[in-house]
Amino acid sequence: MKNIITVILLMLHAILLSGQGAVGSWDDHLPYGRSLNLAAGGGKIWSSTGSSVLVHDIESGVSSPLSRVQGLTEASVALLAWCEAEESLVIVYRSTGIDIVRKGIVTHIPDIRNKYIPGLKEINSATVHGSRVLLSASFGIVVLDVSGRYIADTWRPAPDGETNSVWQSVIMNDRVYAATGRGVFSSPANRQGLSYFGNWERLEGLPSPGAEYSQIADAGQALLVTRPGSSLPPASPDSLFMITPGQAATLIATESAGSIQSLHSADGQVIASLSSSISILSAQGEVTKVITGYGWAVANPVDALILGEELWIADATAGLVSTADYNRFRNHTLPGPYTANVADIHFSGNNFYVTGGTVNNAWGNVYRPLQVFTGSGDSWQSHILYGEADRDAMRVLSDPEDDRHFFVSSWGNGIYEFLDGEVINNYNQYNSPLQSIIPGENYTRVCGLALDRKGNLWMTQTGVPGNLKALTPDGSWITTPVNLGVTEAGDMVIDRNQYIWVVLPRGNGLLIYDPAGTPASTSDDRYIRLQVQDTEGHTMNNLFSIATDLDGNIWVGTDMGPAVFYNPSKAFSAEMKASRIKIPRDDGSGLADYLLGTETITSIAIDGANRKWFGTLSSGAILMSEDGRKELAHFTTANSPILSDIVVKIAVNGITGEVWFGTSEGVVSFRGEATTGTEDYSGMYVFPNPVREDYEGVVTVTGLVENSSVKITDVSGNLVYETTSLGGQAIWDLRNYRSQRVATGVYLVLCTNDDGSLAGVTKMLVIR
Repeated sequence: MKNIITVILLMLHAILLSGQGAVGSWDDHLPYGRSLNLAAGGGKIWSSTGSSVLVHDIESGVSSPLSRVQGLTEASVALLAWCEAEESLVIVYRSTGIDIVRKGIVTHIPDIRNKYIPGLKEINSATVHGSRVLLSASFGIVVLDVSGRYIADTWRPAPDGETNSVWQSVIMNDRVYAATGRGVFSSPANRQGLSYFGNWERLEGLPSPGAEYSQIADAGQALLVTRPGSSLPPASPDSLFMITPGQAATLIATESAGSIQSLHSADGQVIASLSSSISILSAQGEVTKVITGYGWAVANPVDALILGEELWIADATAGLVSTADYNRFRNHTLPGPYTANVADIHFSGNNFYVTGGTVNNAWGNVYRPLQVFTGSGDSWQSHILYGEADRDAMRVLSDPEDDRHFFVSSWGNGIYEFLDGEVINNYNQYNSPLQSIIPGENYTRVCGLALDRKGNLWMTQTGVPGNLKALTPDGSWITTPVNLGVTEAGDMVIDRNQYIWVVLPRGNGLLIYDPAGTPASTSDDRYIRLQVQDTEGHTMNNLFSIATDLDGNIWVGTDMGPAVFYNPSKAFSAEMKASRIKIPRDDGSGLADYLLGTETITSIAIDGANRKWFGTLSSGAILMSEDGRKELAHFTTANSPILSDIVVKIAVNGITGEVWFGTSEGVVSFRGEATTGTEDYSGMYVFPNPVREDYEGVVTVTGLVENSSVKITDVSGNLVYETTSLGGQAIWDLRNYRSQRVATGVYLVLCTNDDGSLAGVTKMLVIR
């Protein structure tokens, strides 16, 4: 079974004067600074980043991305192989799904992923032989026919009928050799019935022939094979052996202890990638070259290959590296974060801030180094802290007066204050009222962050007295009387009344806190712990997200869909009930369903037109109208380039209208229709402008006052099109009222605000 799709090339002919992508376009924000696997062919080096593929054109020296945005089927790239006979790139995903990319066409082969296979199902390596690729897997060798785009056979090298994991396989002198968990096995490559274990023989010339062997390479008339060492005392490094079939093996020194990551052969040489070096060996097993660093970084290689005179290295920390003389090393990368991890996304103007931590299902640590990624446009900076206490960055919030100044909460070491990319303060149990759940140990757990009108930075703490605290602009601290016991305290928002709304995860509802206009004095403060119920009496205490819309309403995301509090100002004056929106079925039954009533809402974001974006735990992202009653878009992995249906965070860039989706596989963005309205029309412009004859997209008018009336006329004043802006932006499909594409000419764009007190005009050129 196979599916064929065309690769989407988003390099539009009409390059926008503003430097922005067209409305409706997608972009990925993935880590291209690391490399995990290589393939060479078609004049290119193909480098797996784990989330996508970096494509490096050898002749031009230009690198470009290949991800779901460009048409790949999945996001988690595990292995690459180039089939020269078919001029095709084979991509193996962690799910065991397979893409074959040939001349801009992607063919997806889901057979292995969809087939039930008892036990572990993983593909460990890929070896090309003619028009076939041998996929060494946890259950045998899968033979992929690249020409026919199908699975041709499954071979099972083993001493008996039990499952035997195959780590790598190779064909040498018309025999297939497989390095497995129970020795190295061999058989004539053209023998029928290789799915039967009895048609395989084990090589007996190796030490401990029934032991595990993890890599194998063709050295001409001999084989090089790797036997894994041990990390347990007494620890031992991996061993590399050379064996000529029928003879005893010889131990080869690699000049470097440690684990062997990969083993490949080319032009009479063998390249061994070790944990901290690359060794190049002759066909006789002699080490001819050792590389331990690149001058600007130490080596952390995962894979390597030789193409002509050039060595290409996949380095887990330095990315794609090349050298022709083994003295000068070049790095080939694209802008992006250091990892694909995402917990939070925040915008301030065009500046973005992303954290790369998280918690597990029990709200415990996952122990990732503290990861924060910042930037603007295509510029990225990664801030990684590797200290023992520096872990699990949760939320990020910038100073509204200075984009260079921002705060990061962590699940272990309190609050980090950054300025110009450097940590200038770390507030934790040792220098602030923040407390650790285990005194003296690094479990100062802080999650939610919010700023009030006075510039106080509010934060939530878990499992300690005073779950709600604040850092004032002058550096003093506020500790509230809130004591939730062991209950987790999560994200928060501050409404127009300056009430603080806090999500209490794991079924504990909401906390609403009123500082009474005097945050520094807690004696007059009040708070309630709210069991969330809708107007029909249904309890909805499993909250995952919270947001305020442009009308001041409070939206919460639950495991029963979204709910909204339309009168947050009455939080303390009456029993608060949440409203749930009902969507008529329109099937004649007169029945209605709750909006997304079966979905867990993991994130809520509001765009410039007050429309609601909902991220879900398993169904992608949904855009609803301002009142929540009409679905405007629903992005899943089945119908869009979104990286995963598990959405962690959604954030909207109010200036450009970009919607960023943080998912379990990384960050991707969609250029939306709505932006935040402006105060006047001084920044109004149209893009693309001019509109070239081969442009098939829409024209965007941006920099508008919220809900502007937009009229487009020809130079004679004849009305061609009119609309109302979505926030600060309007879209025109270049058609008139008769749905005909307009002719070549100059067109005027005239805009006014809702009361006519402000107006703006600009012009654009359309070429047919």
